Amino acid sequence: MINKKAGSRFISLLTIAVLLVLLTAIQASAFSYSVEPITYVIIKGESAKYNLTVINTADYDDYFTISTRDVNWIISADPPSRLILTGEKASFVVELKPKPLVPAGVTYFIPIKIKSETTGFYFEEKQQFAVYLAFPHLVNKTYEVTVTPTIYIDKTIDPREKVSVRLNLKNRNARDLDGLRVVINGEVFYKEYTTHLLPLEEKLNEILFEVSPLVESGTKTLIVTLFFEDKKIAESSTQYDILGYLDMQETFTKKSFLFRTENRFSIYNNGNKKGLAEKKFRINSFERLFTKFSPSPVKEEGVDGRTYYVIRQELSSEERLDIIIVTNYRLLVLIILLIIIGMVLYYALRSPIILIKNAEPLGKTKEGVSEIKVSLYLKNRSRKPLTNLRVVDTVPSIAEIEKKARLGSMEPVNISKSRRGTIARWEFDVLEPYEERIITYRLKSKLKLIGGIRLSSAKARYDTKKGKERITFSNTVNLVQRE
Repeated sequence: MINKKAGSRFISLLTIAVLLVLLTAIQASAFSYSVEPITYVIIKGESAKYNLTVINTADYDDYFTISTRDVNWIISADPPSRLILTGEKASFVVELKPKPLVPAGVTYFIPIKIKSETTGFYFEEKQQFAVYLAFPHLVNKTYEVTVTPTIYIDKTIDPREKVSVRLNLKNRNARDLDGLRVVINGEVFYKEYTTHLLPLEEKLNEILFEVSPLVESGTKTLIVTLFFEDKKIAESSTQYDILGYLDMQETFTKKSFLFRTENRFSIYNNGNKKGLAEKKFRINSFERLFTKFSPSPVKEEGVDGRTYYVIRQELSSEERLDIIIVTNYRLLVLIILLIIIGMVLYYALRSPIILIKNAEPLGKTKEGVSEIKVSLYLKNRSRKPLTNLRVVDTVPSIAEIEKKARLGSMEPVNISKSRRGTIARWEFDVLEPYEERIITYRLKSKLKLIGGIRLSSAKARYDTKKGKERITFSNTVNLVQRE
């Protein structure tokens, strides 16, 4: 228990200490400053001057002092220290004088310490306190403007990423160049800005550019041009390659309605160079009969031995390939429906009576046929009885019906003559469901039938439930005499 309490106390104290440190750091850095150079090109024995403005952003009044850790330079500030009220600002005139042994002809960056006496926190500024120590005999000389630009850029850049251009500017002469205009033209990116170069100063600047990811690939030229007082003073160039890449993006939509399916594939080249868009489809032979492609595919055999339908097209950057595949079974379904409807109508409307007529020759001789046996097969194929059934058959005039009754045969109720021949009639009061009857009779030809004879179809009449008469015809018979 003691260890746990001690641990909890230690954590609490540590938390409080961290909070105090953070609070102190926030309070300590509660000021800002700005620097304005007055004189920064000097000779030995002279002082460079700068105007330093300090702004107290803390919620308390504070003293500020100015100093340097560079032992080669003598610093003086006017005033050396002063009180700045909270929310106010004050200015210091800072002078920097080189010691006798400091070499001339060099630009120096002096680290100046700006310190809060209340908190002990300080900023050390170096870049803004730049001094060029010139040779005495060259002070009044006018130097030519000579700046050497050096370009650093990757030989191959990816347009999907930011492009880094590093530019090094070196002032070759002891001349201050304020208002130096820099123009960077990389064909696919551009920037123009103004900078300041101290005498003999060398400055490196990195600039990040964003280019279009769809910019055309290939070799480009980067040119850096320097202007001073509206005159071109220097130019440097280099070449770089823009990486070419493919980015085929595919989208898919599907619509189905009444046995018709439409699949849409859209392939979009989101890269910056031409590329081949390809889509393979595997469908069976039956489905292919009802499928249409747009554009038309090529039939190919894959490495797996299967057959594929392939659509290929070369796409430029930002170009799209739309593929439409329509599988339409409506015609097939319509045919099947018509068959089903036809079968239903057939069974619903077909005659319930089957009437088949057969004939076979009797008494066949070399001279011909003189007697024929005729059979009429009659069947009720419905589930309902048929009433008042009449069967009528017509015999050609060349023959006549034998009136002699035979065992098992049914005699006609009436035999009459007409212009077409002899008409025989049979009647049934009722024909039960699925009942079968066979009517047979014989014909005798008046002459020997050498070539054969044609027997017309017989017909059966019956009454429906509604009292209407319906007729069913049999087949015709062509009886041919062969030697």
